[in-house]
Amino acid sequence: MTKLAWMLVATAAALAGCTLSYKVHVNTYSELDGPLNPAAPIYVAVDPNSQNPILRRQVALKIRDLLSGDGYTPVETPEAAAYTLTFEMGIDSERVLDYAPISRPYGGYHGGYYGGGFGWGLGYSTYEPYIDTIYTHWLRMRLYATKDTDRKTESGEAVRPPDRQTVWLGEALVGTESPELREAVNYLLVGCVQYLGADTEEWVTMTLKEDDPRIQGITTE
Repeated sequence: MTKLAWMLVATAAALAGCTLSYKVHVNTYSELDGPLNPAAPIYVAVDPNSQNPILRRQVALKIRDLLSGDGYTPVETPEAAAYTLTFEMGIDSERVLDYAPISRPYGGYHGGYYGGGFGWGLGYSTYEPYIDTIYTHWLRMRLYATKDTDRKTESGEAVRPPDRQTVWLGEALVGTESPELREAVNYLLVGCVQYLGADTEEWVTMTLKEDDPRIQGITTE
């Protein structure tokens, strides 16, 4: 099994507990010269040809809520935006082999010198193989420059990047035991938006609990 698959299996195994939590793995790339200007208007685009346009529109609303909560400026039309944010999401399933410890009973003579008997008790453990299915939920977000941005040359002259140039890309993964994307996407969105405009330079792992205010803010209407 690959290292990432084992990491996702461990994530799914850690879901039990008083407060449900997920380990979200995030990787982002940026060509911005600095932090994204919160005042720059951002339009969240929805693919009208997607297989589930209803879910896409719901996710777009969640992204706008997260942007507003983090101090960014989402707008309703692409004409009013300096940046356009697009997103893709999906599920990959993988069957994994693991081993569970099984306690085996033993029987035999026990007792002292003057007495004894025959009984059964828990003895040694063996490991039984089993097949489990891990669902890897993924999200990919792209930020495009659509108008003049804060980019400047060394002389201070403002520079306009080409329209539709990707200036930031974010990826997020989370492994669960459920194929339900509507719940998992909340954690993926929080992970990506937290690093919007930044370059993580490598995969980073963050633990998000179900009572995180950002999760609550986009799941409670």
